[in-house]
Amino acid sequence: MHNTKMPGAPTATLSEAVRQSIIRDLSVGALQPGHPLDERALSERFEVSRTPIREAILQLAAQGFLVISPRSGASVPRLSIVLLRELLELLGELEGIAATFAAKRIRPQEKAELAESIAQCAAAAEADDAAAYQIANDRFHGVIYAASRNGSLVEQIRSLRTRSAAYTVNRFDSPGRMKRSALEHAAIAKCVLDNDAAAAHAAMLNHISIGGKDFAEFVSGIPTELLDGGG
Repeated sequence: MHNTKMPGAPTATLSEAVRQSIIRDLSVGALQPGHPLDERALSERFEVSRTPIREAILQLAAQGFLVISPRSGASVPRLSIVLLRELLELLGELEGIAATFAAKRIRPQEKAELAESIAQCAAAAEADDAAAYQIANDRFHGVIYAASRNGSLVEQIRSLRTRSAAYTVNRFDSPGRMKRSALEHAAIAKCVLDNDAAAAHAAMLNHISIGGKDFAEFVSGIPTELLDGGG
């Protein structure tokens, strides 16, 4: 987590800045499920009063990013296996829709960027460099999102990715996963570049979805303390 100074701004602006900073921490898995958010520590970190901190926490709780308990305060929610699967299934469908729209709406400059991101993914996978692959992966999906020309859809995708980030942050650590991902990216890109919307949707769904044995394998690698035992 990074320190951010925000003195002198209106409370609403401060609250939004705090909210966005916490979301960034969640999106990269810096805040783990079950992690408590201490208002005092956040106030010191951002150098603001507790009022914008409380407002940001309430907003994040309303969006499902945090939970608030009368006794223990705000914390990052632990997801049940059932809810995690639901979020990942929905994410797969929405990513598929984004690929569908991208295949219909991609522009020439974006086609060039997509091709560059594919080359970047392949190089990182070949070098077995997880950090570089994460950057290339983000770039690839970012091009798809931009080409979809649907900001509301992308907002929903990013929200789901943030809520599940702590559970997927190490997804490229498993043997061979980066190379498989790079090949899947290439397949998606071909469909998008060919303006084949139906094939782009199917290829993206295959890339994102975790089902059956794959999901069982995925869950087996999650530390039990990160999961809600409610089912």
